[in-house]
Amino acid sequence: MKKIKLNFNKHSAGAWLTLSGAVIAAGTGVLSALGVQVDNQTLASFSGVVNAVVSLLTALGILTGSQDKEVK
Repeated sequence: MKKIKLNFNKHSAGAWLTLSGAVIAAGTGVLSALGVQVDNQTLASFSGVVNAVVSLLTALGILTGSQDKEVK
């Protein structure tokens, strides 16, 4: 059996924002399928917190933004 190699840049802010958006959307879909109503304001607040954390990590230099790429 072949081992699957995932291509995920763990130092990219864009990758984390995309992954967190997908996880939030999947969680909302699962909750909706189970009959749990999630308020849109709650989702927007949670998404804003995640974006703020990723932005803070980018500002501290832990994650890299698209403007930080080096030309080789």
